[in-house]
Amino acid sequence: MMPRITIVFATSMEIEPLTLFLKSNGHELGASKYSIQNTQVDLLQTGIGSLLTMYQLMNHLATDPPRGWIQMGIGGALDPACRIGDVFQVNSERIYGEGAEDIDGSLMDPFMLGWMEPNTFPFQDKELKCPYHTAFNTASGMTTFHALGEAEHIEKVKHQPHGQIENMEGAPFFYVSLMKQIPFLSFRGISNIVEPRDKSKWDIPGAVRQLNSAVIQFLEEAQFQPERLFVRNTCFSIFPIIVHQHHDFAIIFQAT
Repeated sequence: MMPRITIVFATSMEIEPLTLFLKSNGHELGASKYSIQNTQVDLLQTGIGSLLTMYQLMNHLATDPPRGWIQMGIGGALDPACRIGDVFQVNSERIYGEGAEDIDGSLMDPFMLGWMEPNTFPFQDKELKCPYHTAFNTASGMTTFHALGEAEHIEKVKHQPHGQIENMEGAPFFYVSLMKQIPFLSFRGISNIVEPRDKSKWDIPGAVRQLNSAVIQFLEEAQFQPERLFVRNTCFSIFPIIVHQHHDFAIIFQAT
């Protein structure tokens, strides 16, 4: 049986270049299913946000538990070093918006409130970290429950611990992967700078194009082979990954 890759995405627009690539270079096996280089590629749409993402990930694990998976999507740059059109491997995720608001409007996260210890598994120093690496430039992610767009709120966020890339699906993906001990990677293309909301400055089509181009090249160079997609960082020891040969690989595409 050929290994299976599941591509999960928020909207069909996010993976349109990849879908066209699969149609041109692979063989259609059925609705949203392709084969390429002796690998089956399934397409699965999740919708946007943490709740929908968590449900789809757990539902997928219940029916077709993968041996490893990759998340991809677009995101907003909180760090000026991240430019629109850049593509990064997200090497960590933190959650923003969970906890309690203090009297001055600042947010106290579950660690500050004493609900959790900073190094309670699967967290490390309050973050969810990826133990796999690629040749991509890396950046940290921050998962929010809504896209930031108000100037004062954005400044408050920037004066608290935060990630370099804002998104709405990263943390549940990292959390499930670490808890279930599934090899994983996450990639994001920058579609906008996190500033007072002005969509005329965004470039979603450009971010999608760059993201898809990068992942297609990554997959082709790895010849869609699982052992070449997931390379363990030997310095990382949060959990021992045991690869089960009967499982398949899943690739997650999602967007903010």
